[in-house]
Order: sequence, then C-alpha cells, then structure tokens
Amino acid sequence: MLEQRPRLRIYADSTRTSLLVYILIASLSVTFLAIFAAYIIRFIVIGNSTVSLEDLPILFWWSTGFLFTGSYFLSRAYALVQREKQKQFRVALSISLFLAAAFCVVQTIGCLQLLDQHWGQPALQKSSLATIMVLVTLHVAHFVAGFIALIFVTIKAHQGRYDHEYAHGVRLAKLYWRFLDIVWIAMVGLFWVASRS
Repeated sequence: MLEQRPRLRIYADSTRTSLLVYILIASLSVTFLAIFAAYIIRFIVIGNSTVSLEDLPILFWWSTGFLFTGSYFLSRAYALVQREKQKQFRVALSISLFLAAAFCVVQTIGCLQLLDQHWGQPALQKSSLATIMVLVTLHVAHFVAGFIALIFVTIKAHQGRYDHEYAHGVRLAKLYWRFLDIVWIAMVGLFWVASRS
C-alpha cells in the first residue's frame, strides 16, 4: 500500500514581489506629493485659482464611481478567495477588471475633453488646466499599470491559481488599487480647495 503524502504547493517568492509593490507605492506617493506641493505653491504665488470643480469634465465624476465600485469588488474578491468561494471570487474579480477598463476609457475621454477645453482658455486659466491635466494623466498612467496587473491576476484566478492559502497577487492588486483611490480623493480635494481659495 502506497503511503499518502500531503500535497505540496510551490508558491512564487511573494516577499520580493511585496517589497517591489511597496517601493512602487512609496515612489509614486513621493511623486504625487511633489506635484501636489507644486500645485499648492502655484496658487499661493498667484493668490487665487482660475479653475473650479465645475470646469472639470462630468466624465471625471463617472470615472470616480467606476474607481470606487471597482475597488469594492476587488476587496470583495479578496474576502471571497479567503473563504474558498471560488466562483464568486472570480465573478467579483472580473467585475473589478471590467470597472477598471471602464475607468481607463472614461478617464481618457475626460482628459481629451479637458485638453480641448484647455486650448480655448486665457493664458492664466490655461496653465491651471495644464496642471490639472498633468495630475490626471499621471493618475491614469499609474492606473493603467495597475490595470495590467489586474488582468494578470484575473487570468491566474480563472486558471485556479488562488485559494485561501495563496491569494498574494489579489492582495497586492487590492493594495495598489486602494492607493489609487486615495490619490484620486486627494486630487479632487486639492482641486476643490484651490477653487475655493
């Protein structure tokens, strides 16, 4: 009679990946803080803002909804995989991927509208819109990087690579998306404060 051995699962080195994601988030935080500081200093020097929240394309508010709803489903997916609810986990992860794609598309169209609006403004307001556009474009670029990672995680999930013992990729994707949520809230808050100064 053959002796039954416990099944061995070999996982990728998750410590190194975690460290890289934490370093990425830290470096992006420094970048955004520097840009926020430049934005604030600009309005201290000028004395008031020439751009209000009403100047932002309405699509930015739609994309905000997609971002936070996608973040919810990604967190839900992580909770589901921890409880070994594989079917619901894959559905929640797929929904978050769909919402991430919708965010990228809507945000890109919003940026194009902002660019179109930018060219028709006086010089002072034009530079304000340019600053906002740089911030939004950077956010979209970083979101695209997270979107690519989310595609990878979703493919692996549909291949059955995650379970309650190993959901490292899902956890890192959730962490990165939470970071993007915080950055977007900070950006909208910054625009609101600048428009009230």
